[in-house]
Amino acid sequence: MVFLVVLRRMSIVLLGCYITSTDTVGGVLELFKNDFWGSRITHPNSHKSYRPLTTLTYRWDYSIWGQNPFPFHLLNWIIHGTNCILVLHFLRHCYTKVDGSGRIKLPRKVEEIILWASVLFSVHPVHVEPLGGLVGRSDLLAAMVFLVGFIVTSSMKSGLGQFVFLPVIAIFGSLFKENAITLVILFLSLKIFRQRSLRLSPKDTINFGTTLLITLSFLAWRLWFQGGPPVFQHFDNPPAFAESYFSKIFSIMYVWVFNVFILINPTWLSFDWSMGCINLIQTPLDPRFVLVVLLIPIGIQFVRVAFNYRTVLIGLLIAATTFLPSSNLVFTVGFVIAERNLYLPSIGFSLVLSFCFLKIPRSKPFLIFVVIIFFGRSFQRSFDWINQDRLFLSAMEVCPNNAKVHYNIGTMYGESGNTELAIQSYKRAIELKHDYYQAMNNLANILRATNKLDRAECWLRKAVHFREDFAAAWMNLGIVLSRKNTTEALECYRNALKLRNFYPDCEYNLGNLYLDMGEKDLALKSWIRTTNLQPSHSQSWINIIILLEQENRLMEAKDWAHKALKFVGDSEDTLQFLLGNIYGRLDKYETAKEYFLKAIQICEVTLKSVPAKYWSNLGVLYHRWGKVSDARIFYTKALDIEPDMDSAKNNLERLLKLAKI
Repeated sequence: MVFLVVLRRMSIVLLGCYITSTDTVGGVLELFKNDFWGSRITHPNSHKSYRPLTTLTYRWDYSIWGQNPFPFHLLNWIIHGTNCILVLHFLRHCYTKVDGSGRIKLPRKVEEIILWASVLFSVHPVHVEPLGGLVGRSDLLAAMVFLVGFIVTSSMKSGLGQFVFLPVIAIFGSLFKENAITLVILFLSLKIFRQRSLRLSPKDTINFGTTLLITLSFLAWRLWFQGGPPVFQHFDNPPAFAESYFSKIFSIMYVWVFNVFILINPTWLSFDWSMGCINLIQTPLDPRFVLVVLLIPIGIQFVRVAFNYRTVLIGLLIAATTFLPSSNLVFTVGFVIAERNLYLPSIGFSLVLSFCFLKIPRSKPFLIFVVIIFFGRSFQRSFDWINQDRLFLSAMEVCPNNAKVHYNIGTMYGESGNTELAIQSYKRAIELKHDYYQAMNNLANILRATNKLDRAECWLRKAVHFREDFAAAWMNLGIVLSRKNTTEALECYRNALKLRNFYPDCEYNLGNLYLDMGEKDLALKSWIRTTNLQPSHSQSWINIIILLEQENRLMEAKDWAHKALKFVGDSEDTLQFLLGNIYGRLDKYETAKEYFLKAIQICEVTLKSVPAKYWSNLGVLYHRWGKVSDARIFYTKALDIEPDMDSAKNNLERLLKLAKI
């Protein structure tokens, strides 16, 4: 129950795969074409995280609950609660086969160790991340399939069917998250260690070969299907990209040590451990190098001892095999440390820790104390996940030199309107990482919004210098330059569209530039392309309608406005207002009145201030309609909102003169 605190109202944005994208509202088959973050799995910039079944659960949640985050988190908690029960049965199956009665018989001491291991697992603080962040559901569901798959496979009669089912259930689990595939490695490893010999019988050779053939065939297909391995950048995982082998090897080994440290002492927890959290080991004089060297013989001795204690051996196998995908040994990963990836390894850690405490006489009170400490730390950590502000600020306390944390804090301040602090945070992120082009882009956007165009241009030019294929920076540079150099701005927009085919915002801004250049037909075409790419892009519809109305192409403007309502919806007050203008100019006063009043009603219902022009244009309509008293009321309302509105003043004066006559 400790994690229920994270279920308070928090932003649905924490769901990284964006449930409101086409993955959720589109066809189910689209889920199996995209990665976890909504991009095509074959795209060169795709993260290659293929978890369609997890995304499908978000789709179901969204179809029932909408964007209310509570049910999303509640389901995460239910899955974790189920996993806590499954861990108990999973560990029992790790020890022995099921007897003829279908029951597992273990010594009382082993049962006690397993029970306390399950308790430690249930309250461990590293589990707050997969519960607090909606994307953590992939870890929870993959773990559930992993645990159920192991229990079922262990309960099956030994034979070819068992070794076919094993990779099938592992592959199924990998569609929730890739680490479920380690079920195959753990099961085969335990089977080998149970027989205490690496020599396999012909029957076992066939069985093992079948399992490995199915698993490796799936991995080969997966690599082909996704268009090759993912391409990560240096800042995603600095140890894996270290220039020297010395730095790479010992930095990665130190990361392993740090993961163990987090499990033992979960006081330092952060949602991100990438940029600047863990510096590379560059020289043998680094104290961390000495630490790693000293721990190597200790680790070897610990493994040797494990062969004398079955519980320790099982715990090490669980932790090592499930941590393998995060270790950088098999392939390069896109992170340094991710607490959610310790969800399965923590089962092995909990088993070893439980064994160590219960092995020592009269140490159970200390084990209970550790459980209480873990529970309290989990409760405390849960408050950091209540909202993104607390989460980002807590990460800065742990990793003050993490450029990404400062970047996220800058975004947080920018969204809340605290411009100065946002600028400071982005600049700090750039100080820590001189080529942080995303921070440069966001900093430039804030400077542009405050009309500091020269400084914004400077940062955007730096951004495209460090990342020439950064489409967003090219578009933003085009926006800045559109006010002083339309030729170069046009080139910037074209660069952005070359780099990103589906870029409705860029098409929209290109249309605005064409309009400024007097190229109305080209502007119209750009806005139409925008609506084709993103039918919900209301501002493009509005621009199309306004331009057509200004060109006196009223029937076309009317048709486009009604078409816009089908895609944008009736709740867009501006579209209703524009239709009022169009029908008024077509002398259809009654229809025009209905649209004007609908626009005003939408504003009032949504607690939005009614623009003065809505009342003013309604006054013009009644003025032309010959309803003088009503026109006077609406002109007056417009001037109450905007006293210096010249058009309303002039129209009211003419109306009063007409009334006197």
